[in-house]
Amino acid sequence: MSPEKQQALMDIEAKLRESNFPPQVVVETTAYCNFRCRHCHHDKLEREKGTMSTDLWTKIVSEVAERKPDAELWPTFYGEALILGERLYRWIRQAREAGLTNLVLNSNGSFCRGRYIDDILMCGLRRFLLSLDGFTQETFERIRYTRDRNGKYEPVYTGVRELLRRKHELDAVGIQTPTIICQFSMMDDNEHEAEPFREYWLRHGAHVKLREKLTWTGYVSASNLTRDYAHRVACPWGNNTCAIHWNGDVVACAVDNEGSFIAGNVREQSIYDIWNGPLREFREKHRRHIWDDLPALCQGCLDWQAVGASHYTPDGQVYHSVVATE
Repeated sequence: MSPEKQQALMDIEAKLRESNFPPQVVVETTAYCNFRCRHCHHDKLEREKGTMSTDLWTKIVSEVAERKPDAELWPTFYGEALILGERLYRWIRQAREAGLTNLVLNSNGSFCRGRYIDDILMCGLRRFLLSLDGFTQETFERIRYTRDRNGKYEPVYTGVRELLRRKHELDAVGIQTPTIICQFSMMDDNEHEAEPFREYWLRHGAHVKLREKLTWTGYVSASNLTRDYAHRVACPWGNNTCAIHWNGDVVACAVDNEGSFIAGNVREQSIYDIWNGPLREFREKHRRHIWDDLPALCQGCLDWQAVGASHYTPDGQVYHSVVATE
């Protein structure tokens, strides 16, 4: 690792702060997905798949509304939330009506079509991210599509363009819509398409987010990450995010897909109690660099080195953010 990269990570760590409620709450409304992306562990998922109950969703929303209504709440984790259809939009509207102001959703883009477009744009989201990860058909379908699934390039790209067109129509008549962000997760075999991807979606009026390469907990290679580092830093994901599986299990972070570390369950406990109990101890070990006492998932992870993303807006603004603190 270069001295410059090492210093940048140490600067990020120095800004991490303890909070009495999570700044970001990631909620797995469903563990089912209609894609099988190459960098995703979903097709090998061993834990039981399911969909969250309305009662549990309501419990989570009520607590966030009471404790920290400006917390960033993502009603998605390790599945494609939009497969829930009207139930999802009803849940998002419920959260907005409860006073939550920072609702963020990401999607693979397969439901950007027909009647779903107005549902997406008017349910109360603040931001809506489309994870696309390829500019050409060949790259997109190699990364985000297998033959038995429906992640083909043209329907997704056509749908996202239609979503943006409709957003412009609604904005023009004063109807509030979310910021639309086309996201490109860098990988060794797609990074050459990042620049044309960025230019293309900016021309269509989207914001663009380019994520640093990740191993996604070791599932793919990332040539920018190394075990040759002088100083490991506390992970911003682990410090700022409360990640909840569909069954209520609170896990280590937003890439703990199997639930290898379970801090508690929000069916029986509050988010507050778990966050200030087992998860506080977990965070303190990170910040105190007690690496040997961390869960195995953290001990072998390199993704703490890749916590940044570059953001571009249609009006020419550029900024850099830290994952889970943006």
